[in-house]
Amino acid sequence: MVFSDREEKIINNEMSKLKNEITLRVVTDYKASKEEKKRRQCLSCNSIMNILNELEKASQGKLKIIEISTNEDQEFIEKFHIERIPTIIFLDKNGKEMIRYTAVPDGNQLVGFIKTLQFYSGLSPFYKDQIKTNLKNIQKSEITMFITHTCPYCPQVIPIANLFALVSDGKINVKVIDINANPDIAQEYNITSVPNTMINKKDTLYGLFTPQDLLDKLTGGQRDFGGMYA
Repeated sequence: MVFSDREEKIINNEMSKLKNEITLRVVTDYKASKEEKKRRQCLSCNSIMNILNELEKASQGKLKIIEISTNEDQEFIEKFHIERIPTIIFLDKNGKEMIRYTAVPDGNQLVGFIKTLQFYSGLSPFYKDQIKTNLKNIQKSEITMFITHTCPYCPQVIPIANLFALVSDGKINVKVIDINANPDIAQEYNITSVPNTMINKKDTLYGLFTPQDLLDKLTGGQRDFGGMYA
């Protein structure tokens, strides 16, 4: 059992809100034995699969998890340039990457992750129309979110950035990176606190932000206000 009874009730309730069926690809280092039992050397891979399998079960058929192996699925690994495990990939209907998690959605991050699943399934927050209205003002962009699994503020901003990727028609790509699990990346970009949201490796949002804050960054301050209250 991954979750307590109380947590399981909350998760069941939140996963019941998924609108349409969705599929996640999860990259681990599993090897299938002769008995077809998957064995993983990566401890974080075991943790992430335990969590995702529980979410899959709670979804009542709405969430499907496909586990990809670095040992057995080289075509996928090379196509998406997978360098770290575990990694969760969100693909659009054309098979293009929208969101990449180099993080285990445990601890404080589980809430934000489930919210992202809800958006991925088609659940629409009120500010979705504002993003769609401004796509013409947004250039192709990459958002990198640096987090930790204990960060109390990250669950509030991760779903915001992820929604931008989900509704951007390929213009925006999001990467979510746990700096505790990937300290070399934190050192490379001199990340000392989270949430730290880097946009196109030149602009940064520190701490909490609103959809309007992110939209201002992505549009260079030239956003339209249509759809704001839709």
